[in-house]
Amino acid sequence: MRKIAQWVLTCVLLSIAVVACKQPQETVTEKNIVLNSDDLKSYLKNKFENPFYLYCQEQLRYLDTLSSFYKSRDYEPLWWDALLGDSAAWEALESDIMYSEVHGMDRRYYYLGMLQYYRTQVNSFSTADSAYELLSEMEILTSNALIQMYSDIANGRTTPEVVFGATYQLPLNNQKKLDWEKFLESKDKPEILENLHANDTTYNQLLGLLSTYRKKQMLETYRPIDFSAHPKIEPGDTAAVLVQVIQKLKSDIEPDSSILDIEESMVYSRKFAEVIKVLQEKYNLMADGVLGYKTYKVINSTASERINQIVANLERQRWFNKPPLESAPFIYVNLPEYMVYLNYPDSVQSMKICIGKNLPDDYDNLLQRYTDSGWLYKLPKNMETPQIHARVSIAVINPTWTVPRSIIQREMYWSMRRDPNYLRSHNYRVYYRDKEVQSDTIDWSRYTPKKVPYRIVQDPGDENSLGFVKYIFWNKFDIFMHDTPLKKKFEQSQRAVSHGCVRLENPILFGEFVMQSSRKYDSDDFRILMGYPPTDSIRLEEYDPEDSTAEIQAVDTTFEIRLEKPIPLYMDYRTVYFSADWKAHFCYDIYDKNRFILRRMEEF
Repeated sequence: MRKIAQWVLTCVLLSIAVVACKQPQETVTEKNIVLNSDDLKSYLKNKFENPFYLYCQEQLRYLDTLSSFYKSRDYEPLWWDALLGDSAAWEALESDIMYSEVHGMDRRYYYLGMLQYYRTQVNSFSTADSAYELLSEMEILTSNALIQMYSDIANGRTTPEVVFGATYQLPLNNQKKLDWEKFLESKDKPEILENLHANDTTYNQLLGLLSTYRKKQMLETYRPIDFSAHPKIEPGDTAAVLVQVIQKLKSDIEPDSSILDIEESMVYSRKFAEVIKVLQEKYNLMADGVLGYKTYKVINSTASERINQIVANLERQRWFNKPPLESAPFIYVNLPEYMVYLNYPDSVQSMKICIGKNLPDDYDNLLQRYTDSGWLYKLPKNMETPQIHARVSIAVINPTWTVPRSIIQREMYWSMRRDPNYLRSHNYRVYYRDKEVQSDTIDWSRYTPKKVPYRIVQDPGDENSLGFVKYIFWNKFDIFMHDTPLKKKFEQSQRAVSHGCVRLENPILFGEFVMQSSRKYDSDDFRILMGYPPTDSIRLEEYDPEDSTAEIQAVDTTFEIRLEKPIPLYMDYRTVYFSADWKAHFCYDIYDKNRFILRRMEEF
């Protein structure tokens, strides 16, 4: 009987609690109008059931979701206390929205200023109807803003398709499944947001970097240093501006320890040059210790500029996350770093690359001229290497090179007109409808650059623009990776020099890597086909240098190797990246892509 009595008492208490919870909330405004939460429910219901209202609210992207959500809770408002003067409830809501800035967002994206203003206006209305109309609008706006924030931080404020169009084809592999209802009703929204990317080390390293630079931004007081009198400063030179440089580097929130030992002097010592080399390496510049335009730009960079760079890369990380080593083999390219990484299950090899040229500074004007004129020849060529996901499937040794029409028009035409032997001397063949034509018999002046009717093909050899091997992966841009005779280009700090394809510093190493996906050929087979000795000591014994008949002979014809299991390739674009020890590096935004992301984040 005692247990039954306790059970009855518990049920009675629960019933009282439920009834109490369901009691409508009331507020009296400054105009002595009594506002009741139950009455607000009918206004909310009318809003969601009014097709005209739903049609007109273009800025509210989640009205369908909110309609289902509020219907499921019988249109009970969520933000009654926060919007009607309860300071603690408002501060909690305000704090939740402001927390978005931890993830690189802006509180303005989520209507915080608008909500702050209209919250103060509710009490001034002279009729209940006017107050309820405003409250229902604010209720929907608040819930929509929070869902928007949740979605933005989870999967990106914008999309690569909107920002970059068809030039971005990496998979959206970092997308999170979202529980809207749980998030809206949660009392600890920051915890849910933190759990979204809890296992993403790169994302969390970027968050830490963002926090560091925001602290630096608050402490930053310096003015840009004027380097106009010194185009270049080399070790041993004397310049008064060096004192300012030293002071600036020492004032960094996390200065490199080596700068702290440098005395403020107008003499550019070799010790100071070593510090500058570390700085140049950090920002992906040529680490030569020479102070010049690009290094000046790094020295004069502000915390705000770095914050923007980090914010843009956080957005990229929300779109795409590089696969873990466990999913190797795969190839990862970071275009602005000018590096390719060959990922094995337990190790990574890397090499320098050259990528497509960046757009000219006046590209927008050139494009406008084309648009205004309608003349195809005025269309400026975009040679930037795209961000794509593909699979390396074929290696071609001793490739021929069919010269693209754009290169004939822009770069070769006048050379052919001036010198009848130009094509022959550079190992080019000319074809008209698949029939070879002797190039020195052609009167090129009969044709305009846009009307050349011939196909021009460069034979394999030392001068071939593709070098001795190319690697093919299907993509809509017809780009590939290849060797190059222009080895000096790899000594440059900025290597955006190609027509869009990716040139490899060590094409042999790349070939050895991809041969793991060939059943017929291994890495040593590839080396032998390319004319290099095998690395296997047993196989090497078969090639006795003293026996001329056993010399390794490179294949001298165009030779194709098809991979039975093509290797995934990711061409990414990160202007903030991390080394294996999670040391942060910033690099020059060669294609100026951060600007596009930041602009669309503001507009979206």
